[in-house]
Amino acid sequence: MDLFLIKHKLQHNFPLVREATLAHPQRAAVMVMLYPRHNKTHVLMTKRAMHLRYHAGEVGFPGGVFEDEDDDLLATALRETEEELAIEIEPENVLGRLPMVHTRLGFEITPFVSVLPSAPEYEPAENEVGEVLEIPFTSLLATQQRDVGSKPSEEGVMYWFRHHRIWGASAKILKQIGHLATY
Repeated sequence: MDLFLIKHKLQHNFPLVREATLAHPQRAAVMVMLYPRHNKTHVLMTKRAMHLRYHAGEVGFPGGVFEDEDDDLLATALRETEEELAIEIEPENVLGRLPMVHTRLGFEITPFVSVLPSAPEYEPAENEVGEVLEIPFTSLLATQQRDVGSKPSEEGVMYWFRHHRIWGASAKILKQIGHLATY
């Protein structure tokens, strides 16, 4: 997967737009981190800690709900990435804002995409993160299959990495990024 192509398409088709955000309990943002490792594009995802009340054990991107202290949704994604993984992403490495993803529980998730020059160093917050997954992106996309748990009208997909099932909003975001990687 060509990171140059992804960068180009992000900047031209989904440029980073920062706009004021009104607080809402179901408005959230996530950070998708793409980076090269061993001549392959990787994506960093997390498996949520098993003791969490919501979405325990699910695989997703670092992120969370917009808080009053955040200037905008990008600030939310940056803050949550630092809280969950101790990764500080430079704003110039955030290249795009993908279309909002709606969940079946009514959340509005705005995905931001960063392309990092190398694999990030991280320190997962034990109270939130059960496992950090560094996934070869092309291999992940090749596992795409229809999510039989979704409504036929929604065209839901899911992906697999080892024994981890990636579904729901995270799978919708991966599908969007997969389209960026095609000519």
